[in-house]
Amino acid sequence: MKKLVVSLSLLFAVHKANACADVNLDYEYFNLFAQEMIHSPEYEPFLLAYDTPFYESQNKFRSENIESWQKYFDNKLSYDETLALVQTISLKHLQDWSHGKLTHVLSKKLGAQFFNKYKQGLTYLIKAKELEPYMAISFVADEDSFYFDVDKNRKNATQLNYSKTMESLLNAYQTSTNKEIKLRYAYQIVRFNHYTRNYQKAVHYFETLVVPLNLKSPIYYYALQQMAGAQNGLGKKEAANWNFFKVFIHSRDLKQSSYTSMKFSNSGDFEGLLSKAKTAEEKNMAYFLLAYNGYSNPVPLMQKMLKNNADSKILKVLAARAINELERNYLMTYPSCNNKDKCQDKLLPVRTNYDAETADFSEDLKKIISEIKATSKDVFWELSDAYLRFLNKDFKGSNLVLNKIKTTNSDYIQQIEKMKMLNEIVSQTKITPEFEEILMKKYGKILREEPSKDENSWYNSLSTRDFIIDIIANRYFVEQQDAKSFLLNNSIHALQYYPNLALTKKIEAFYKKPNKTSFEKFIIERSIKNINAEAFFELIYGDHAMRMADFKKAKTHYEKAGSFEDIYINNAYYYGNDKEKAKSDFKDKYDGYNHISSLVFGHNIWESFDSPQEVSMKAEDLSLFPFIKQKMNKLELAQALIQLEEIGKEKSAKGAKANQLIGNLLYNTSILGYFRELFTLDMNNSNSPKFHFHEQASERKYDFSYKTFYDSGFIEPDNFDLAIGYYEKALKHSKNKEQKARILFQMASAEQGKFYQWEANQNFYINYSDPDYSEKEKVFEAQISLTKREKFRTYFAELKKHYKRTQTVKDLQTSCLYFAHYMR
Repeated sequence: MKKLVVSLSLLFAVHKANACADVNLDYEYFNLFAQEMIHSPEYEPFLLAYDTPFYESQNKFRSENIESWQKYFDNKLSYDETLALVQTISLKHLQDWSHGKLTHVLSKKLGAQFFNKYKQGLTYLIKAKELEPYMAISFVADEDSFYFDVDKNRKNATQLNYSKTMESLLNAYQTSTNKEIKLRYAYQIVRFNHYTRNYQKAVHYFETLVVPLNLKSPIYYYALQQMAGAQNGLGKKEAANWNFFKVFIHSRDLKQSSYTSMKFSNSGDFEGLLSKAKTAEEKNMAYFLLAYNGYSNPVPLMQKMLKNNADSKILKVLAARAINELERNYLMTYPSCNNKDKCQDKLLPVRTNYDAETADFSEDLKKIISEIKATSKDVFWELSDAYLRFLNKDFKGSNLVLNKIKTTNSDYIQQIEKMKMLNEIVSQTKITPEFEEILMKKYGKILREEPSKDENSWYNSLSTRDFIIDIIANRYFVEQQDAKSFLLNNSIHALQYYPNLALTKKIEAFYKKPNKTSFEKFIIERSIKNINAEAFFELIYGDHAMRMADFKKAKTHYEKAGSFEDIYINNAYYYGNDKEKAKSDFKDKYDGYNHISSLVFGHNIWESFDSPQEVSMKAEDLSLFPFIKQKMNKLELAQALIQLEEIGKEKSAKGAKANQLIGNLLYNTSILGYFRELFTLDMNNSNSPKFHFHEQASERKYDFSYKTFYDSGFIEPDNFDLAIGYYEKALKHSKNKEQKARILFQMASAEQGKFYQWEANQNFYINYSDPDYSEKEKVFEAQISLTKREKFRTYFAELKKHYKRTQTVKDLQTSCLYFAHYMR
């Protein structure tokens, strides 16, 4: 168990390390268990958050300070009116009111007599508003200070005349007859001395002005917090921590600020608090802070807190945090499986990243929650029990707990309904047509709801709906209903990133499927829009046929595609649905279908994908083939290739040239070619994962669904032998030695592509801790080099042996340094 404590301390403290990181972890999980169900807004800042130092809740709790003012005014003002009077209404309006001038809507409502009746309190508010702009401590840099930009115009307490301010405040304290108002003046005196760094005086005035009043109202803890700050200034960390701790316990308003003021270096600081704690509440608070700071596994501490008070609010805070932590690790937004032995279960949710220690923690948490549930009558614990059962795939047990809950609380009722829905959906191992109808009938409203749009943020948090979609997509994936699985997690436009032929065929079949269920119709509506789908499919098929050198088949598909306008251009990079802007920008350049340059039949001058095509490529002599246009669309290109293929059957110089041109096109549109984007549904040849050599993978290489398709899609590898085959025909019938040298170099380039494909599948599986790692790495690299020389330098060897003196070879050595090195 000791080892578990250490690892979990890291697990529960990780949010502090990420507080300033450029991540958005709080928007990357589903948040199915609402932490706010603790129903204690004052403790919500201490719920689990990764992106911010404290949890940022939408719930606003009522300030004790404002409620205290309400009571002072005999509840004649609403809470909002009191809040406005204390915090919003300007000093000038209050000063006018003191002179009988009613210049604010509230003073007009209450009248001049109201001011006279509550003169002491309103006079205090005037003084407080005079002081407030200066109530900040002055910044004093030291050698340990981190650099930050200090606002030189910011006011602070030292800018006030100390003697006059103290004289005024002490006089007001002495003349006040109302103890609550007297206490407020005492608070201002302690705060003023704290902020002017008169720390010892701040402590003195607390003891001589605050304590004698013997009034533990909310403002007492405001004063105590200021005194504790002064104790910190005096270097009395232990005494300061204890007083901040008392503020944390008793003040609803100051929990977060008092916590941040405490100075904790290690668990020993908490032990100091615990040793001073006398009451059960004080001990529970010390246990809570110890657990919150991640110095220990919270479950043993929760057991101690349970013995003190099963209905403790802070016990619920720790439970909510722990459950939230489990959810983030159990219900991964992008689950993957690095250890295939742990992924035998393909039905989400799957805990692919949890070790035995964390699993032990999950069991510990289940046990303690069961114990608390047996003692406390709070429905929160029953919901917690039901949710943990859900996380552990005990859907039946979860529903049994939920069905026994009796409550009228709207938050709890909402969570119960959500949990029953999740249990019903996640418990399905197979999504049948019957269940598809149930989904839309019972949960169609949830499935159709649009994500909330936050205009102030580029990201939106995930929702229950997103989780449901992921679960159903996973079930379809396991059943190999790939089209439905893919479209639930992706738009059809995602295929442009990785135009997977087999997957496209499945999507087309699903798209054309008659008699769809209501849920299948929902999938189509959700994912296939703003596109001519049938034309899009034909375009993918045509591009694939071109890559496979089946030009007649490509022509047929391109003809079926018809108008290209609605296929792709409206989804061009950075344009969204702004079709007109996209059309304008791509008016005279390649747009995914039109404006293909005849340079696609040329050859590299040098390899530079960033350079203009006229700089990187050199045109071949096309005078024998007038049907090749300077600019073509894909259909025209396919028609030209069909004619070239027919001419290539001739045993002549023209036939040789035709085959060379076809070989050039196949190489130039491969992963190594300048025009590599043409048949991969891309807009340009910029670097992209689809243009990298990868280890050969299956089309269904994903672990649980197609949700990670954008990150690691599949595209069929180039068949460089097709280009080499056409080059061989050209070589056979060419009589020109310079042309033969050029053809052989092109063949060598295609052979290099075959080497890269082979190399990507050679893996060096040696642990870095192996003492012989370096030697084994050298042996591995030597074997790669040997294989490259023996099996993938066929055409380089031919060039060196028979064409070394040609001008073509000499020119190539100036533009290709590796070739020059080889020739030497």
